[in-house]
Amino acid sequence: MRASDSGCTFLSQIIKVIENRRSGLAKHRLRVLSLFTGGGGLDIGLEMAGLDTVMCVDHDPESCATIRHNRPEWSVFEGDVREFQPEGEFDLVVGGPPCQGFSTAGKGNPDDPRNFLWREYFRIVEQTRPKALLLENVAGMANAKNKHHLDEFISHLNLLGYQVEVGILNAADFGVPQARKRLFVLAGLGWKPHLPTKKKGAQHVSAAEAIGDLINNPNAPNHEPNQHAEHVVARWKNLKEGEVDPNYRRGRIYSDRPSPTIRAGGGFGPKGDHLAGFHPPIHYTLPRQLTVRESARIQSFPDSWVFKGSKTAQGRQVGNAVPPLLGRAVGESLKKGLVSFLEENSGRKSGT
Repeated sequence: MRASDSGCTFLSQIIKVIENRRSGLAKHRLRVLSLFTGGGGLDIGLEMAGLDTVMCVDHDPESCATIRHNRPEWSVFEGDVREFQPEGEFDLVVGGPPCQGFSTAGKGNPDDPRNFLWREYFRIVEQTRPKALLLENVAGMANAKNKHHLDEFISHLNLLGYQVEVGILNAADFGVPQARKRLFVLAGLGWKPHLPTKKKGAQHVSAAEAIGDLINNPNAPNHEPNQHAEHVVARWKNLKEGEVDPNYRRGRIYSDRPSPTIRAGGGFGPKGDHLAGFHPPIHYTLPRQLTVRESARIQSFPDSWVFKGSKTAQGRQVGNAVPPLLGRAVGESLKKGLVSFLEENSGRKSGT
């Protein structure tokens, strides 16, 4: 199979799931409040799992523009989460508070004020008392220097009556063509949810399988390549797969294995200085960086999901997102447990 054909196959699988996203909502319409929504990766995944996002909260205008463009039926609160006051009932509260202070990709400042935004997440959980919740973050939140935040969050949930499961999942184990580890906290009010497990015999999806067709599809949305200087192009032409350019600390991805983690931040220059903007890795065949669309494919976003804002803003939305296929796996596991709990309780109330 040619790489271009593989890319079409990978994309068609995502499209098929999205087309069936409303399945299972008739009997149990589970309403989701999404905090720190960003570019919407987690919410697409939950939608694939049959969960119904009804409200999104984010402070970034360009991320909010992306959500409004792609899902105009979702209500959006554009502003500081600390000013958000939830109204109505929600079955689930989900979200990933900003993680730069926890990240192992940067310096990971433990005193970064963004490290404490999980308390706003908890405030909203305390006010709404959803039947279940999902908090996502970088794996570094479980590191020794940051774990007190995680422990405090879990302790608060326990006091409200939530049963909690915590674990780190690799997106590559759930059909995402990318090695990306994320921490998930699942909690149920009066019941215990469980994280999904890797299916036996499941094969990882390679970068070429995910993006091979885009080489011949220049009109795909968000697919405008960056223009690089001639000396950069000349240097990158000679890079082998897996080899890193020491001048910019970016490497050429392997064609036959999942991509390394797509990050939101810039790269690093030859003297270690931070590069502003979106600096993804180098294409496995072409002497250029991955485009926003190629990066989005590697995150498992469908091509129909269009990112708004500057190219830097688009890249930030992609790099910060939960891969939709990973969100789908977690959402399916969470929904299965919650529906079972609701049906069991309904049977008890009816005396059956």
